Amino acid sequence: MLRELVEHWGYLAICAGTYVEGEGVLLSAGAAAHAGLLSLPLVVLSASIGSLAWGQTWYWLGNLSGGALIAARPQWQPRVLVVERWLSRGGPWVLLFGRFLVGMGTVLPAMIGVSGYTWRRFVVLDSIGALVWAAAVASVGFGVGAGLERILGQSFTWTRVAIAGVCLAMLCWLLVRAHSMLATRYTARRLGGRP
Repeated sequence: MLRELVEHWGYLAICAGTYVEGEGVLLSAGAAAHAGLLSLPLVVLSASIGSLAWGQTWYWLGNLSGGALIAARPQWQPRVLVVERWLSRGGPWVLLFGRFLVGMGTVLPAMIGVSGYTWRRFVVLDSIGALVWAAAVASVGFGVGAGLERILGQSFTWTRVAIAGVCLAMLCWLLVRAHSMLATRYTARRLGGRP
């Protein structure tokens, strides 16, 4: 029954999951693709759609609210300064690879919206960035699934995929949160703000 649920609703769950918390969901989906429960290309496509929707939401919130959105979030200030510097130096590259930077998933598209960056250019670069990110992270999850199969042998079952996926998602979430907190404190210190 669980297998059928994943096969029928898995791609929609990936789309929704990557809209909210991308890496953990996508790593688990990549492992499920290796187990044969999902198709890797469809996992990548679903994750790209969810990630793109997240970026577009925050772009438009930034674009419509202007600086009020940023001003209302003092914890973003150190990251805002970093994003402004990045955009002035290498705008398109920041859009293409910004998803790989921990703690910037919300701040980056919001700042780009605030900056007045054109929506057409943003949506093209954001779409490519979402696809690159989804392919990379899903491939890592696929590789983790292969590694688990090698370690666990032929008894690699859906139950083990689910348990491993949940554990992997929790570990990734903890690591991302810890890294984000440390990076924010480091950036704040470098820029002369409070830690």
